[in-house]
Amino acid sequence: MSNFGLGYIEEVVGFVIFVGLIWWKLVPVLKSLTNKKATLIKEQLSATENAQKAATASIEAAKASLEKAKADAIQIVADAHKSAENIIEHAKERAAQERGRIASKVDQDIDFELNKVRDAMTKEFAETVVAAARLLVEKHLDQKLHHAVIADAIQAASASTHAEVR
Repeated sequence: MSNFGLGYIEEVVGFVIFVGLIWWKLVPVLKSLTNKKATLIKEQLSATENAQKAATASIEAAKASLEKAKADAIQIVADAHKSAENIIEHAKERAAQERGRIASKVDQDIDFELNKVRDAMTKEFAETVVAAARLLVEKHLDQKLHHAVIADAIQAASASTHAEVR
C-alpha cells in the first residue's frame, strides 16, 4: 500500500503538470483564437450594422426619389391638362373667327347675287315695257301720244327701281 500513496501523488503531480502545461501553452492559444473570433464577430456585426444603415439610407433615398417622381408626374399631368385646355380654347376662338369670316363672305355673295338678279330683272322689265309700248304705239297711237307713253313707262320703271334699291 505504500506504493499506492506514492503513485497517487505522482499521478496528481503529473496531472497538475499536465494541466499547467495546458494552461501555459493551450489557454493562450485558445484565448487568442477566441479573441480573434470575437473580433471577427464584432467586425461582422459592425459591417452588418453599416450595411443595414446604408440599406436604410438607400431605401429612404429611393422613397424620396419616388415621392419626387410622383410629384413631377402629377405636375406633368396638370401641365398637360392646362396645355390641352389652352389648345381647345384657341381652337374654339379660331373656329368662331372662321365661322364669322365664312358667314360674312356668304352674306356678301348673297347680296352680290341678289343685286345681279335685281339688275337683270329691272333690265328685262324695262325692255319688256319698251317693247310693249312700241307695239302699242305702232298699232294705236300717234307720234305725240307715243312719246308720252314711253316717257311715263321710263319714269315708272325708274321710280320702281329706285324704290327697290332703298
